Amino acid sequence: MPEAAFVVQLDDYHGFVVKKRYPSTLTLTEKALNLVFYEHQKGVEEIQELEVEGMRIASFTADAYPGWTVGFVLGSDEVLDSISKEISGMGRFMLELMSQDPESVDIAEILEKKSTMPSLAEEQLCAQIYLTPSSALLLERLHTEVVESTAKLSMWLKSQVQADSVDLVEAITPLMDSGLVKVEMVGKTLETAFLLKDLFAYRAPPAESFSKAEVAAPGVAAEYREYISKFFSPEPPAVGYNPTLPIDDPNSPILEDREKISKIISNTVQYEVLKSLRERPRSVSEISEHTAFPERVIQNALWAMEAERIAAHFEKQDVWVLITDPRMEVFFPEYVLPVLTRKLEERKVNSDTARRYLELLIQTWSE
Repeated sequence: MPEAAFVVQLDDYHGFVVKKRYPSTLTLTEKALNLVFYEHQKGVEEIQELEVEGMRIASFTADAYPGWTVGFVLGSDEVLDSISKEISGMGRFMLELMSQDPESVDIAEILEKKSTMPSLAEEQLCAQIYLTPSSALLLERLHTEVVESTAKLSMWLKSQVQADSVDLVEAITPLMDSGLVKVEMVGKTLETAFLLKDLFAYRAPPAESFSKAEVAAPGVAAEYREYISKFFSPEPPAVGYNPTLPIDDPNSPILEDREKISKIISNTVQYEVLKSLRERPRSVSEISEHTAFPERVIQNALWAMEAERIAAHFEKQDVWVLITDPRMEVFFPEYVLPVLTRKLEERKVNSDTARRYLELLIQTWSE
């Protein structure tokens, strides 16, 4: 375990501000903080190691927390390569807590328990698409075109947003990060975007959690079933949630709902709570123990999920349950093959582009 740790923020007005440190006697000079912070400006690695003022410091930073760095003072026998995953996880955990509830950050406890937080899951990367309007627009365009030059995509996006210029890189990055789209050069001059996966955002019934309700939370099963039924199959004339309806159907919940569930899934704490409740009903203290997040942070997440009809609280038993299970489901876009054939026949793509597209599809779905 690291001997000491600290959380520092680069403030525009005050320079480097050490927000948390352990132990309290840890001394950090301006020179040390400068070296730690600016070491990350040399490359894209989340973790850097340097020796400064007699200390071996492993520092962690992430794009999701601009201006923040966590430093770990390593012991003489610690090798960073062997603990880098743990260091990243603890650093990510501390920075997420600092963004949610700074008062709850207890570095000593985090180090002792080795509390960590994983990097973004596939579902969370997919959720970013619907939280970036231009990314969602590009995905809709690629549903139609399936393969297109980035130059044409940029022109199309400009016309959609009615702007003189657009940042195509910013718009397409969430699609690439999630693995839905790959961009590469075909030939020497043609940069091309290929749609390799499609995405379906919806709410599923919480099947696994409900199946374990009688064991995990005796006495709530009947009422729990009623909660689920009211959402998915209420008594007529009410209309239940049906994600299979076409998007242009006025009763379709997809367009209105996908941004709501994307916000829940993209929020790291709420996503960890969601994963915990997918397994079975749990109390706040049980979720806290399962996720390592403090109970106050868990409670705030649950209230947000309750407001979006994702979670519900049974006060008598003091347990929380999922009533809907937000999902980001990736699937093979079967429609791309006839579209590709048509575009090839109409000479809108050349044979090299079509061949490369098929190669990428095979590589993606045979892994």
